[in-house]
Amino acid sequence: GCNTCKYCQGGNYHYCKTGALNNAVGIFRNGGWAQYCKVPAEQVYKLPSNIPLEQAVLTEPLSCIAHGLDRISPLPIGSKILILGAGIVGNLWASILHLQGHRSVIISEPQEGRRKLIQNLDTGFDIVTPDELIAYRTQDEQWGVDLVIDCSGSAPAMEKALKLLNPGGKLCIFGVSSPRAAMKVLPYQVFKKELSIIGIKINPYSFRKALDWINAMGERYLTFHKLGIKAFPLSQYEEALQCVKNRVIAKAVFKIEHN
Repeated sequence: GCNTCKYCQGGNYHYCKTGALNNAVGIFRNGGWAQYCKVPAEQVYKLPSNIPLEQAVLTEPLSCIAHGLDRISPLPIGSKILILGAGIVGNLWASILHLQGHRSVIISEPQEGRRKLIQNLDTGFDIVTPDELIAYRTQDEQWGVDLVIDCSGSAPAMEKALKLLNPGGKLCIFGVSSPRAAMKVLPYQVFKKELSIIGIKINPYSFRKALDWINAMGERYLTFHKLGIKAFPLSQYEEALQCVKNRVIAKAVFKIEHN
């Protein structure tokens, strides 16, 4: 951030109007696909010797989830949770929830390939199509969930899921939607059921927690096979992008070879 506005000085640099995402290396600052890049010292964290690079590459998305979990807490064990989307972020959310003892979790994903990928995590969570999800409510009008975590960015999916929330339920908007995306919200239902809609933006001060999580998760959760990740040399970037676009894999990473 700029370090001078009220948000930065209040510890919320991710709200900064001149910094925040504008200072993200690899997005608005060069370096995302470079062999080497220069970054501010405060963005550098020493990697513990026991964490391999194959797991360390997940620090950034896990740090965003760490911030998200702080925002939606408290989340008691036994809460009924719905995850929308089984891409890499949905897979990591599922891993973290399982690590923390949650077992009543449903994952809704329209793509068959991604439904198969997330089964590799072996969490025992229910993995369903959006139509199967709606069928739960059709069969039982009282059926609902306590928390929806959207990892898809799909406004229609969120609009449908909002109707599935139990009284006191929360909708966590974690996936990034198009700026023009819109969904219908009935204020009376928000009032009547005391619903909460919570947005999650990036990862303020949560990298340390992400590294601790990686230490705890290890190969039980964080292998490329289980998460649907494939490594490519930088020269094969076109193939990597095509694999992600075709949803053959959940995430592509580049392996930089040192001569």
